[in-house]
This record gives sequence, C-alpha cells and structure tokens, in this order.
Amino acid sequence: MPAWLFFAVLWAGLPPEQALERALDAAEPPPALRAAFNATLTSGDATRMIQFDPYAPEGQPRFRLTYSNGSNDELDAVVQGWMEEPDPDSRLFADDLRLSLGDARIAGAAESMAVSFRHRMSFNDGPVDERFSARMSGKMQLDRATGYVQRIDYRIDSPVTLDDGTEVSEYRQTYNFLYSERWGVSYVVSYDLVARGGRWGLSEERSVRVTLTDVAFGLAGDARQSLQSAPTPYNPGPTAILR
Repeated sequence: MPAWLFFAVLWAGLPPEQALERALDAAEPPPALRAAFNATLTSGDATRMIQFDPYAPEGQPRFRLTYSNGSNDELDAVVQGWMEEPDPDSRLFADDLRLSLGDARIAGAAESMAVSFRHRMSFNDGPVDERFSARMSGKMQLDRATGYVQRIDYRIDSPVTLDDGTEVSEYRQTYNFLYSERWGVSYVVSYDLVARGGRWGLSEERSVRVTLTDVAFGLAGDARQSLQSAPTPYNPGPTAILR
C-alpha cells in the first residue's frame, strides 16, 4: 500500500497495518453486489426523499422521488444527478478509498484506531475535484469494537478559487458507515457536506445532508451489472457555487 505507516499497538486484535488492510478490504464490495435503499436529503428547509430498487419489475422505475418539500435548486440537482447514474447504489460504497489515501499515518494509541492522511486523486475525481483534492486532508476512524470503517472526515487546508472567482474558504465532508456481517461489506449510512465562501467580499454557506435507511443487499441477476463507484453522494462543483 502506497502510504507511510507507523504502528506499535493492536487494533481489534491485529497490528494496525493489518487492521487497516482488513477495513479497506471491507470497503470494496463484490462486483455483483447490489443494494436497495431509501434516502432522505436535506438542505436548509428543503427535503427530498428517494427510493431505489435494483430489482424493480420490468417497466417500473428503479429510482423514484417519493417526497418533496421546499424549494431548493441545488438539492434538485443532487437528486437528478443521482437518478441519472447507471448504478445509483454505487454511492453506498467507498471502493476507491484505498486509492485515495496519500501519505497516511496511523495514530499510535490503541483507543484511537484512526488514520490521518492527505487525500490523493482517484479515478472518480473530475477537474473540479482536482482543485479540492490538492488541498484536502482526511481522517478515517475505525470502529473500536469491530475494526471496520466507522467515519471519514475530509476538509480543505487552504481556500480554493474557482474559475468564476468564487473563493471557497471552508469545505468539509463527513461519511458515516455501518458494517454488514452477512455481506462482509462496509457501506455509507449518512453523508454531510458543508461549504462556505463567495465572491466580491460576500460569504454564504451551503450544506447538504444525506441519510440512507432500509438498505437491503443482494446479488445482481446479471453479472454485467458491476458497481462503479461515484465520487460522493454530492458533486462538490455545484455546492461550491457560492455567490
């Protein structure tokens, strides 16, 4: 693994380097794994609820907007982008996490089970992501009981200026995970994004929260239905358009 690791304690009965590899393995789902789910997306006073079922009968929509309250163009863009993906359930998995770890350091305390790292560009990152990735650091927390990924926090260490002159002064992402013993996979159960910035001396904040419920895993009936991970449940580009 391309990282610098420092360890002298045991995590969940394993040396930290082995514990980290085990946690990363669980974040990489089998190619044919699918997931039905419900999700609630909120931003400000606006709420959207969606439902995805990869096994929906032929002729029935797999992805449905089940509830909408409040006006929010950015939230609508999130839902639309999610709906247009070939495999919307890919957003439940962080299967490029291993590639995203740059210089990583394992905390030297048994009770911590945390990994600090510099974010590295992955194959899911686009042109806008590159600017954020170059300034982004992260912290991955493993669950003390199971040793699997529990939480990942990202933040930029310095402001990012976009092509239109918008300066993003603060940008934070938080993923929370659960582990399925039956399927042997770690998956996202909630996601938060906060961005602050603006132009012409003005500043405002944007935030989006995604909560996933009723997650039900299964195997694809067609082996060609391979999951391709999406970068995040929300593209940082639109979030960062702060005026």
